[in-house]
Amino acid sequence: MDVLFVLPEFPKYSETFVIDQIVGLLDRGMDVRILAVSRGQAPTPGDIVSERGLMDRATFVFEQAASASTGWRIALARLRHVLPALGRSRVRRALSVRRYGHAAKSLALAGAARRLTTPLKARAIIAHFGPTGVVASHLRSLGLIEGPLYTVFHGFDLSQHGVLARHADDYRRLFRSGDVMLPISDRWGVKLASLGCSPEKIRVHRMGVDLESFRFRLPPDPREPSADRVLRVVCVARLVEKKGVIYLCEAVARLARRHVPVQLEVIGDGPLQGALERFVTAGGLEGRIRISGRKDKAYVQAALRGADVFALPSVTAADGDQEGIPVSLMEAMASGVPCLSTLHSGIPELIEDGRSGWLVPERDAVALAETLARIQRGDFDLAAIARRARDTVDARFNQRRLHDQLAAQLTRPERTR
Repeated sequence: MDVLFVLPEFPKYSETFVIDQIVGLLDRGMDVRILAVSRGQAPTPGDIVSERGLMDRATFVFEQAASASTGWRIALARLRHVLPALGRSRVRRALSVRRYGHAAKSLALAGAARRLTTPLKARAIIAHFGPTGVVASHLRSLGLIEGPLYTVFHGFDLSQHGVLARHADDYRRLFRSGDVMLPISDRWGVKLASLGCSPEKIRVHRMGVDLESFRFRLPPDPREPSADRVLRVVCVARLVEKKGVIYLCEAVARLARRHVPVQLEVIGDGPLQGALERFVTAGGLEGRIRISGRKDKAYVQAALRGADVFALPSVTAADGDQEGIPVSLMEAMASGVPCLSTLHSGIPELIEDGRSGWLVPERDAVALAETLARIQRGDFDLAAIARRARDTVDARFNQRRLHDQLAAQLTRPERTR
């Protein structure tokens, strides 16, 4: 095969960038296969995974999704899978915690040693997320997969305190044995170097969007402001701490007290949804803020078409977790919706404050409120900002060009190894 993707779970629809990358390489004539530790959600008939037959290209170490059950149930199911194969020396070797650390404890290596009777050979192996790169490196040392290893680093894998502590030694070994590290931003490239990875092995490869899927429209003419014109703000996010949605809600509450006409719709679900709903109710903000929950793609696209501003005030979570460069921002910018975000992680590599959008400090509801108030007043040339935003996405985050670059890199005869 040309390319083997090693993934923690497949398919995982919250990680559409992985599915898009697989399809992009298939479209460029490459034979792509998938090795996933866990089987994910069953594809819906007619979706891209089903339409392109991606499940037929996948091998699963375990049939149970890690995201679908509690930890002890997952461990028990994996143990039942591995126990019958303890007579095989390779399976026993894969259980060595001294040699393989957390990857051995998770039983992923032993499960793969039982599942794969012959090694999977590829011209290139792509592992998404640092811990998965560690697993792929160990699978290669066990002789279960063969080929140059490219590890894609996204965000949590280089920021979350627990991940960095758990995989400190693993990452050092990966930096030595892996062939190429593909951070999705310049920021994470610098972080990899600070952790001891040789700069010669680091190649920034961004995630992007398919511009042809997003019809660009100019925002309303700001030269005709109206004091009572309602500014429509949309936020699409998983409702977890690092998305910073509570600060956006606090900003809208401040504007409500100032009688600035701003309405916010938050689309998404997650563990903080209840807390956000309680904030809205307690503040009597039902006419200003709507927490809509999770919606399908058609609903989100319609919401974007009706929005004046897309806001995503990302923050560094208490456990250190950070964004990469959110694809949702790229999608809004490609659609012509001006974006308000924060000085966080790789986001300044996408948005230039005051030129292609707005950036405020993390956790600063006052700055968010002031920026929204200025947009509502008509202080900015929104059409110029929208055009520069679209140009930025086209120049640096165009998915088709990025897939071309990745395919060229994977088929290049020279290797760093």
